[in-house]
Amino acid sequence: MKKILKFIRGLSIFVIWTPLFIYLSNILIYQIWNFNFLSSASWNILSSFWNHGGVIKTASDLLLLLSLFLLPFLWFTGFIISLKINYFKALVGLLTRFCATQKPQQPERIIIKNLKNSKQIVEDIKNEIESIKPQKSEEAGSIRSEITKKLSQEIKN
Repeated sequence: MKKILKFIRGLSIFVIWTPLFIYLSNILIYQIWNFNFLSSASWNILSSFWNHGGVIKTASDLLLLLSLFLLPFLWFTGFIISLKINYFKALVGLLTRFCATQKPQQPERIIIKNLKNSKQIVEDIKNEIESIKPQKSEEAGSIRSEITKKLSQEIKN
């Protein structure tokens, strides 16, 4: 059963890829060189040019022949790449992206905290600096006052 489903998948990719490739490559070649490779008239012009001693002189002529030569290889490469694509996963990804963009988006809520004017900021900085400063101990103050008293008494004596 799995082989049958794989064959049906490959056949459906072939049926979609081949006409799409032929259509797009024909448009591209026609736009560049004005050569329709699906038309027998274009092939007759090329054949009569070649049979009457036509010489490939320009790079444009060479590129036309090269592109016509590479068409089957490009078709085959594209077919192999299209077989490897997981279309279900790609379709689900596209649908989720499409549905996600269709929902009305509410703007993100912005919360502004700690708004202060410049005077409050300066006061807060001063308070922080004062809290960092070492405070004088009371013992050191009392020792200094005793020393100054003793010195003053000695000077009086």
